[in-house]
Amino acid sequence: MKFFIKLFALFLFGVLPALHLSAQTVIGADAPDPSAMLDVQSTSKGFLPPRMTTAERNAISNPATGLLVFNTTLNCIEMNVGGPAQPAWACLRVACTVSAASATPTLDANTALTPITHTTTGATGIGTPTGLPVGVTAAWASNTITISGTPTAAGTFNYSIPLAGDCGSVTATGTITVNAVALGCGAYVATGVWKAFKCHNLGADESADPFTPDWKLNGNYYQWGRSVVAANGPTGSGSAEANAGAITGWNTTAASNGAWVDSSKTANDPCPTGFRVPTKAQWEAVLDATLNPTRSYPGTSWDAGSTNYSTGLRIGSGVTGLFLPVAGNRLNTDGTLLNRGGTGYYWSSTEVGSNAWRLSFVNNFAATFQSNRTGGMSVRCVAQ
Repeated sequence: MKFFIKLFALFLFGVLPALHLSAQTVIGADAPDPSAMLDVQSTSKGFLPPRMTTAERNAISNPATGLLVFNTTLNCIEMNVGGPAQPAWACLRVACTVSAASATPTLDANTALTPITHTTTGATGIGTPTGLPVGVTAAWASNTITISGTPTAAGTFNYSIPLAGDCGSVTATGTITVNAVALGCGAYVATGVWKAFKCHNLGADESADPFTPDWKLNGNYYQWGRSVVAANGPTGSGSAEANAGAITGWNTTAASNGAWVDSSKTANDPCPTGFRVPTKAQWEAVLDATLNPTRSYPGTSWDAGSTNYSTGLRIGSGVTGLFLPVAGNRLNTDGTLLNRGGTGYYWSSTEVGSNAWRLSFVNNFAATFQSNRTGGMSVRCVAQ
């Protein structure tokens, strides 16, 4: 009996304290931290929690509040901050933040924006921006959002750019104000570089509204490299005043190289003082949709006819930009009128072999092409 009493005493004073101490567990050392039930100690390895996808995590039955997993879908350690019946998983990351815009700019339309920046923490990228002006974009790199570009329309733009990652509703916001500038007749020939043009074709009635189709906007016709009028435009809207016939004594000898040049205004240039015939590069800049994004082709009928004065190429809007009427052209052999109302032809100063470049357009299409120098075309003068 004494043996059993001694054995029971040994159990009480030996085994039970050992069981109590085993409630704390240490891995990688001899003794746990007194405050920890589980103490994993190492200076060369880390602790790896269970790894699973979002779908696998969602399959955990009644996850305890505070349960930890590594979510391989979101690439973060997650904790259930809800309850077993209604789990609410949250990534354990640095809280997402975003700074205010580095600037609140006011600029003119078609002027390059000085880049705006927002710095972020906790984000993995950005979502789809909203509210930015047309021509302006946002990019993300090294925890910085950079907004840049050239706005092409006027207005006050309040933008919002959501942060990507576990950032909830954190967004970068700001305002860009773009002024509409009444620049008159002309177009952009480079980013932020406005070039004035005459409002009317050479020889047109300059009292007429330059942006409303009318026979008065037609103007005269010129051969490349020459300053004299090759054929007069219409003197009235009717067929009797269309001046559409062949021209007696039409000059079929082409002007020599150097009669007009791109680098300067020559003595043969027909434009008034301070203006010259545009270069091919200038016409192509006028057609550049990035520089001059607002383009239209007004006119209900683009059928060629000697009294069709309804069509044209419109760059810009309101009282800004250019309206180039479809005046047609004069045949290079005898000066007969062709294509009025159907195709527009405008000389450039640029040579190409024995020919020269022109701007040409039909409904919904415009480009530069080569032409025989003895054909008659419109001239729209550009500021030197």
